Amino acid sequence: MLIPVAKILSTHGIKGELKVSPLLSYSEILLQIKRFYLTKNKENFLEVENIRKGPGYNVYLVKFKDIDFEEAQSLTNQILYIDFEDLPDLEEDEFYYYQIIGFKVKDKNNKLWGKIKEIMPMGEYDLILVKTESGEEFYIPLVEEYVEELDLYSKTILVKDIKALVESQKV
Repeated sequence: MLIPVAKILSTHGIKGELKVSPLLSYSEILLQIKRFYLTKNKENFLEVENIRKGPGYNVYLVKFKDIDFEEAQSLTNQILYIDFEDLPDLEEDEFYYYQIIGFKVKDKNNKLWGKIKEIMPMGEYDLILVKTESGEEFYIPLVEEYVEELDLYSKTILVKDIKALVESQKV
């Protein structure tokens, strides 16, 4: 099984290097990966020539073997995948982003706020994008102030009182 681990943001310089944003709560794993896939099957892979921390928070610079500047430009905005078996084991209370996509977001009164559509690393914390049954979307910071519990077994995130947070995001 292949899982998404990073998104290619843009090129960096003129030698075919790419800026990559991790889609993992433990982004340091990217430094250990030697092969990424461009699709959800194992047909198209890119072999890492060099990878290092980039400018800014949670950005990595990747140079793939046999990829020049023009080819690198064609890769922007694509998702990079790795084989599930290449992921290291996590500590207790750690998770990979892909594991919580689709989780239900409920409060202590069992009100269903929606489901997690996406996770955005923002620096010191992550934002989860929640989509309601009516199609509206809002963000919740993945911090103790708003999130009480993340249950991998019931596929639910229990949130505290987020009514004011949700209302503040309505246009």
